[in-house]
Amino acid sequence: MTPESPRRLAIVAGHPTSPHTGYSAGMTAARGTVSVDNDRVRVTTWTFEGPGAATGQHRHEFDYIVVPITGGTFTVTDVDGCEGEINQVAGMPYLGTAGTAHDVVSGADERAVFVEIELKR
Repeated sequence: MTPESPRRLAIVAGHPTSPHTGYSAGMTAARGTVSVDNDRVRVTTWTFEGPGAATGQHRHEFDYIVVPITGGTFTVTDVDGCEGEINQVAGMPYLGTAGTAHDVVSGADERAVFVEIELKR
């Protein structure tokens, strides 16, 4: 796959790399668009159209880097139901680790976008 031919994913029940169960009432799915997927990395642009848009519960298979494009506030809920809030700042990347399991829900009043770069090796 090349950046010139991104694969658009219809995220119906969660993250594109691992299936999940559905969403709570009133939640909409975040949209993931994969632009690179090779033996070294997978690059996905995540778009949350408004408050309540969610990835669905998922577990990260690889270490990853998140690069916020717009910034925004998100509620992150782990598999045990513990919630935390993250405030993304546009252009300020942060790291995540393989095995992390969570749902990410936008609290932003407008569209929120970030790029997730999964490190396969």
